[in-house]
Amino acid sequence: MNKRVLLGMSGGIDSSVSAMLLQEQGYTVIGVTFLFSGTDDQNHHFLTEARDLADRLKIQHVTVDLRSEFEEYVIQYFIDEYINGRTPFPCAYCNPNLKFKYLDKYANAMNCDSIATGHYVKTGIYSGQKYLFQGEDPEKDQSFFLWGLPREIIDKLIFPLGKFKKTEIRNIAREKGFLSLSQKKDSLGICFIEGNDYRQFLKKRGIKSQPGNFVDQTGNILGKYKGIFNYTIGQRRGLGLNLNFPLFVAEFRLDDNEIVLAKYDDLYRTKLLLENYHIFDREIDSTNEELIVKVRYRLQETRCNLHILNDTEAEVELLEPEAMIAAGQTAVFYHNNRLVGGGFIKSAE
Repeated sequence: MNKRVLLGMSGGIDSSVSAMLLQEQGYTVIGVTFLFSGTDDQNHHFLTEARDLADRLKIQHVTVDLRSEFEEYVIQYFIDEYINGRTPFPCAYCNPNLKFKYLDKYANAMNCDSIATGHYVKTGIYSGQKYLFQGEDPEKDQSFFLWGLPREIIDKLIFPLGKFKKTEIRNIAREKGFLSLSQKKDSLGICFIEGNDYRQFLKKRGIKSQPGNFVDQTGNILGKYKGIFNYTIGQRRGLGLNLNFPLFVAEFRLDDNEIVLAKYDDLYRTKLLLENYHIFDREIDSTNEELIVKVRYRLQETRCNLHILNDTEAEVELLEPEAMIAAGQTAVFYHNNRLVGGGFIKSAE
């Protein structure tokens, strides 16, 4: 194995410190910055930061324009999911289908045996194979976003930040003389949506949905709504209803153009149906091993049993009920801290 590694660089603190740590470990680092969205003017700032950092570290840096591919795959997926009354999770879709796919492609082209990013994830060996594990910092662990990566990419991955906490990474940047980098704020939200307002994004794209009725679980009309994609499962505020008790968005009925509202206690679900799942070790289904499932990035871990139904669908039995589960979101599975896999939620009951 050669010591050449292709590092995804955004100009931010995480990928920048990753470059420094990889150099300390004896790697020849090549940085690549992908353009996924935005105009040239909008991308100028972070591109300049990535190039300047590469110059300071004396590493090769390349830029790859993937905006048309990102538009075709990720943004179209995002729009289609909302049109179909589902809640998209673009990172889980982008990572295997675009970002890491192209990292692998350019790593091969540039004679790099390894691929690195600034994700807070650890790698380790389990039963003779390489797996991803939750990062040391529970507030920053990003394994949740990487369940769809294929085995051939997993085997090439290096995550320099996995054993660190974010505060330690800021200290490393400061100690190495990168003061402004150490103070840089984390980027939040959906990378291609300015201000993180997906409703405005869809509106600018010309996506419209028809007004319809809010109904209760038995079909009684409670009021009018402005268009399905303006609402999310579990939403309480902004419904425009004056009732004497709180109601939450529970279900979208596209065929009838209705949104079902319910009391919070009626939002709990105990069974999930997954589609387009990816499980690293399929034999875990036959062991009846209890797993941990996360259906949200933060704050939630639930014991479950996983049952693979066929090549495209799997069923998840939640051993503790969970509320506000939306079709289109992901369920991600862990055995202890080891990432087992995940899938897109088709339905919940």
